[in-house]
Amino acid sequence: MKVASHARRRKACDLCVSRKIKCDLAKPTCSNCKLYGVDCGITEVTSPATTSRRKVPASETSPTNSSSTPSRDDTIESRLAHIEARLDQIAAEKPSGSSPHDATALNFQNFPEIRVYKASDMWNSATTLPCLGISPQFPTGAMLAQTGKLELPPLQEVLGALERYFDSYGRYMPLFDKRSFMKMTVDWYSENGGKELIPWAAINLVLAMTSRIMDDVPIEEPKLAQYMSNVQSVTTELMAWSGDILGLQVLLGMVILFQGTTNPQLAIVLIGSAIRLAQSMGLPSTRASDDPDESAQRRRVFWIAYILDKCGDDDMGILESCTGTIRFNYLRARSELAIIQGKVHNFLYSRTAQRLSQEQRAETKVRIEQLLSKWRSALPQELLRSDKLFQDYSTISVHLVMNMYNRYLECLYRIHGTFAFDETWIDRVRRYLSPAVIPTGDAGIDGRINQKEISSLPSAWSDCVEHSRLGLELSAFGRETEYSTWLHACCNLSGLIVLLVNIIEFPDQLSVMSDWSLIVRIRNKFDQMNAKASKEPFFLLQVAHELDRKASGQVKRLAHMSSLSHQEAAFSEPWANPDLMFL
Repeated sequence: MKVASHARRRKACDLCVSRKIKCDLAKPTCSNCKLYGVDCGITEVTSPATTSRRKVPASETSPTNSSSTPSRDDTIESRLAHIEARLDQIAAEKPSGSSPHDATALNFQNFPEIRVYKASDMWNSATTLPCLGISPQFPTGAMLAQTGKLELPPLQEVLGALERYFDSYGRYMPLFDKRSFMKMTVDWYSENGGKELIPWAAINLVLAMTSRIMDDVPIEEPKLAQYMSNVQSVTTELMAWSGDILGLQVLLGMVILFQGTTNPQLAIVLIGSAIRLAQSMGLPSTRASDDPDESAQRRRVFWIAYILDKCGDDDMGILESCTGTIRFNYLRARSELAIIQGKVHNFLYSRTAQRLSQEQRAETKVRIEQLLSKWRSALPQELLRSDKLFQDYSTISVHLVMNMYNRYLECLYRIHGTFAFDETWIDRVRRYLSPAVIPTGDAGIDGRINQKEISSLPSAWSDCVEHSRLGLELSAFGRETEYSTWLHACCNLSGLIVLLVNIIEFPDQLSVMSDWSLIVRIRNKFDQMNAKASKEPFFLLQVAHELDRKASGQVKRLAHMSSLSHQEAAFSEPWANPDLMFL
């Protein structure tokens, strides 16, 4: 981030100041500038108070000393002339009487290279991961609309993808209404229909969601990257769109897409804009002119926004088993969980929570824990058994339940202070690596834990262990896609560390071998992710590998002690007495 010497006290970069949005001042590029694909900088601004105190001498205002003014005016005039010439050139690129074949076709191969920004690694501050962004050279949606170059695949191909989306993922997360979306798509392709920008972005979004979420297409695949770049190119227009809820819907869809990438920071930026837009539109209130279908859609969009921010009477949002015996209102359950997620943050992590006394915090924690437990107990028991879930539900249903359960686990981990990104918890976990806590022995056999050198385990530890097993089982055996793997990475890392700590503390439990098998599967998956996404090892993955060695040392210690006890028992028998062996 370029910062002028007189502007170091400013709290936001130029872009964030101009758009009146919060700036995180990340270096070298803040999140908003990364999203818009512009250079991040803070220009020098002279304080009005300082200017007013300075008395300008009369000599400085005299005509003889104003020679710089004409040159400055000439510079401005030349810049304006250059801009006008450029606009005329853009407008002239599409002749009025030319046919589509005469105009330059906007094929995917003709686009400038998509710029890849380096965003902070969510696992390790020393490394960076690639994150798609809009290159400053990339044509914006407004420019494409002016030149008539809003391109999409053939209509039949698009309709086929839309049908699959609305019959699967779109049925359980009803971001768009199928009937109105299909009509909008056909109208956009018609000869008499206007090639409007926001509908074009919405179609690109659904095509991207179909490819990424349902078809497990890698994010670097050119066609998917093009869809996502097309949507990103209209970000400015989406944030200012107020004609209907379509702009808000596209923003929320972008949040869903970016949550499943190597860096979800863009999703965090976008959801803030989406929530402000929803509030300005008065959601979820309905208007007198709204028909029932539109009112229902406005309510659904509001709750999806609420769910993503805390990241009925019809069949929308209903999960049904393959046998038809179980029907589960997924959207309602996610909305209820989102309310609990909000309480977890507000009452345990917000500034208001920091001002509570220890007694008040403890009481609040108990109440939220009860709400979370009540929510989980209301779920169909078949959803809490991995074998039944895999057997009775479709793949997309399994992925949706997996996502919901991981959000539940995140609440559980945060309440009890066992989330992998909780510094206090990770500092405690790393104490196991100290010889003062676990003496290192020969042949991988470590000494007993010195409990005086480490704090006690968090409350409800057994619940964290038990529930984390299901989360890891879903990820290990649930046929995760690349999208869902990144989406659930935080919770899976948390569960991995919880199970490893449990083996270190209790190496004699009967579940050690099955837990270890689960750990190996998840750890191998993270190793593959690490190898693909970054040259540097993830910090938390390194911690997990070191904990793995300590857990192995405790199991070996127990096995060694058991072996010694068997030998002692054998030598205690009369026939094993060395003095009697040669009689």
